[in-house]
Amino acid sequence: MDSALTYQAYYTKSDPILNYMTGMLNFEPHDEILEPCGGDGVFIDKILEHNPNAHINVFELNPSAVIGLKEKYSAKPGVSVKETDTLLDTAIISCTQRYDKIIGNPPYGARNNEKKKDLLNKLYSDLYTKESYTLFLYACTRCLKENGELCFIIPDTFLSLHRHLSIRKFLLTNTQIRELALFPSSFFPGINFGYANLCIITLKKSTEISQNMNNEIVIRTNFKSVEELENSNCGTRKIISQKSVYDGVGSAFMFNSTDKVASLINNEDLKKIGDIASCVTGFYSGNDKVYLHPLNSEIKNSKKYICAKTENIRRSDLSQKEKVSGITEDDFLVPIVKGGNIEYVKPNHWFMDWSAQAISEYKQSKKCRFQNSDFYFKNGIGIPMIRSSKLTGALIEGRLFDQSIVGVFPKEEKWIFYLLGFFNSSVCTELINAINPSTNNSANYIKKIPFIVPCDKTKNKVDALVQNIIVTLKNGDTNIETDKKEIDEIFTNLYFKNIGADCKKSKNAKTVAKQLNFLELFDQYADNPIVENWMVNDSATSVYGCKIIPSALNIDKNCLISLVKSDNFEHFVGQSAKIYYTGKKFPTTVALNGLYYFVPYLKGKGIRDIYLIKIARLGFRKEGTPEEDQNDLRLVFEIEFIGQLFNDYKSVDLKIWRTFTDTTLYELLDGQDNEKHSLVV
Repeated sequence: MDSALTYQAYYTKSDPILNYMTGMLNFEPHDEILEPCGGDGVFIDKILEHNPNAHINVFELNPSAVIGLKEKYSAKPGVSVKETDTLLDTAIISCTQRYDKIIGNPPYGARNNEKKKDLLNKLYSDLYTKESYTLFLYACTRCLKENGELCFIIPDTFLSLHRHLSIRKFLLTNTQIRELALFPSSFFPGINFGYANLCIITLKKSTEISQNMNNEIVIRTNFKSVEELENSNCGTRKIISQKSVYDGVGSAFMFNSTDKVASLINNEDLKKIGDIASCVTGFYSGNDKVYLHPLNSEIKNSKKYICAKTENIRRSDLSQKEKVSGITEDDFLVPIVKGGNIEYVKPNHWFMDWSAQAISEYKQSKKCRFQNSDFYFKNGIGIPMIRSSKLTGALIEGRLFDQSIVGVFPKEEKWIFYLLGFFNSSVCTELINAINPSTNNSANYIKKIPFIVPCDKTKNKVDALVQNIIVTLKNGDTNIETDKKEIDEIFTNLYFKNIGADCKKSKNAKTVAKQLNFLELFDQYADNPIVENWMVNDSATSVYGCKIIPSALNIDKNCLISLVKSDNFEHFVGQSAKIYYTGKKFPTTVALNGLYYFVPYLKGKGIRDIYLIKIARLGFRKEGTPEEDQNDLRLVFEIEFIGQLFNDYKSVDLKIWRTFTDTTLYELLDGQDNEKHSLVV
């Protein structure tokens, strides 16, 4: 149908889906309802079955569909049909009308002209505008009333793909996702959506971020038929925390993974592939029919190409000048690694014209992608952009690689064989499937795969097995299953049993600090102290007011170094400060219930004095003054000066956001104990 091409108007009358979606929304008699993509009215019909007087606004872009809808509901005064482009409708953009319920099947991948593309990019600049359904999801959610509900049937790609990060962040912070029902698009035989899997999302609009983070999402999968949607006992049911999704890598939904896999991916203390290797896409000539050549006509997919002449194939390494400017000799064809899921070793079946003339033409062509050229002809690992059932990697070995390949180039070449074994392991496939359930292996996903540093024994064993596999394959032998099985066992033990890991903490290991959610703390503690030192201090010998302060330093206690703004210098230089207010941000890596000492860092000076944190609590910006803002929560430390750690100010690095350092007094004093260090009076 022509409308399917222009409007992606796939009308899918499925009673089980209609019953499920309308049942999820619990329509009330006085609800204001929006159907933003009316189509042939299947959702409207289902709503009217139970509520003949429902108030429904129907938006539809297709003029012929609008005519049909107006005729169909001419006798229904509660149904209002408007011919409009929902995404460009002024009422939608400005949210001048809000709704109790929104339901629909928005278009997937509708084709837009250049003018509309420009408009969408301006209106929805933070979103991936080439995908229409996510724009509908965003725009319609904004038009819900507080606690209003939405139910859409859409592709599942928004749940994990990197390009949909913005819509995930928006939904996770502005709504409570009630349920996600996932099923294959094959439930609709004869209709090609262009997507493997579909998702029905049901959500509630909420401006209470803390409540949204505490929300639990029901995930339903593994339906045997579309009819099972209506039965809550069918399929697999899983509940995940909305906050855990938000805090996870890429805020992606990893409901296909085990808890162990999810914890590995979200473990911020682990390195990622992106930390130890560059992950880049390769070269495209812009006209492969002219410049790309198969070795012979027997090569798969070679029919439309001119075969390479033997005398034109370069057999030796390129000089640095030839890599950059091209080859001036007759042997100007260089091997190129293309896509295709082949493990470990790819034969030289394809060659690219790398003559000086061709290079000149590439650089002038607007279609050519001369990208990441610093990595051309280097040793690395090629991972196909599109994978089959498992992830595969093959040596690049100083070859060119094309745009269908993600080239992985370790920052230290010693990791090439080890990573090659890892990428071809079942463990790596399990990890990448959790990070991105689609078949897309883009560099952004490869970078996120966790990397556990092995001990030398483990690395050497993997290296030896991989090198043996490479030699075996290059000799024409395919009997590598025993070695592959052993590699799988090694990585299974390493990732899931922690056997073979390097137990030494990396000097470069970093723990990423995120912003502490003050609202959650407020819900937990309200006006109560988070920590009071007098309650836990059993070695004190003197009393200050009603609070106890220690007479000697306890080097085992936690010590927080914090930047002091210049307008508070006077109190801290004079050692008379009683209160320290944090800014809007405080790191999650600091254990609040373990706080004991406070050391102020004065910009331009450093650290000198030490204070006891008597109380840690929640407060407000400029509390106790007429300018107090109770919507601006801050952490407040009530502190008491103990003494000077040093005769003069000492410079230290502030490790978290250049604002905080979380340490112990022992570490701060470079390992000095109480007998070796006393306070400066």
